[in-house]
Amino acid sequence: MNDAFDEWIKADVGKVSVQLFDVQLEIWLGKPSSLCIYTKNCGGGVVMEHNGDVYSCDHYVYPEYKLGNAYETSLESMALSAEQQAFGAAKYETLPDKCLSCDYQKACYGGCPKHRFNETHDGTYGLNYLCKSYMAFFEHAGPWIHQMAQLIRHGRSAADIMQHPQIRARREGIQVVDPGSVSRNGPCVCGSGKKFKRCCGRV
Repeated sequence: MNDAFDEWIKADVGKVSVQLFDVQLEIWLGKPSSLCIYTKNCGGGVVMEHNGDVYSCDHYVYPEYKLGNAYETSLESMALSAEQQAFGAAKYETLPDKCLSCDYQKACYGGCPKHRFNETHDGTYGLNYLCKSYMAFFEHAGPWIHQMAQLIRHGRSAADIMQHPQIRARREGIQVVDPGSVSRNGPCVCGSGKKFKRCCGRV
């Protein structure tokens, strides 16, 4: 995923939509995740089988998660039932302390509960088995996603990240100029013609 992100950020931001990257940008902008695995609570996507049986989630089509049958009970009442609300709230309420104290908690909220079957170092059950992978991705892509979020907050396009000197260097093979060595009032290293503080230094 890190390799895919590196390829995407070089030339495809704003052109190719990658759900994971788009959702993480939403989250870093303070918006709710549009992907259920990264929301604080889940339970908003019930599933109905061919015979009308309704379950809490398509990953939990088991007897204990059956909410009823659409031929007998309305979908609305099942989706809003106390059982379904409890199912959704349990995603956050059952997070282990490791997740609750994690710097990236809001980026994943422990991921999908179906993947939370590992134990933490102190033996607490409920750690997502993809945790190490999530952490590797957040640490790798997080700084760039943060800069894209900053661009958007300043009224610019996330695609402007592709003009960052380090990204240009990856794409074009040009020498990387350390932004820290450039005067804030000097011309931007990306070649935009603007002052550094008004362009790449702004993020």
